[in-house]
Amino acid sequence: MSNEAESNDKTHELIEEIIQRFQPIEQLFDVMGAADSGVQGVFVRRWAEIGMQLATSFRERLDQMVVTSNRNV
Repeated sequence: MSNEAESNDKTHELIEEIIQRFQPIEQLFDVMGAADSGVQGVFVRRWAEIGMQLATSFRERLDQMVVTSNRNV
């Protein structure tokens, strides 16, 4: 296996590990977003929206890092 292929495999494995470790956080925000819309639910839903936006931003940044990493290999 070439160094480039080996590096791509390691990058892919690292990405998968990061995604797996991040999933519980995304699931928490998802559950929070489904909260009852009562008085406290409004705050919880807002926090969930913020969390989901941060999660989306994180994933986009991770994708950019992978693309950059693959170009440098």
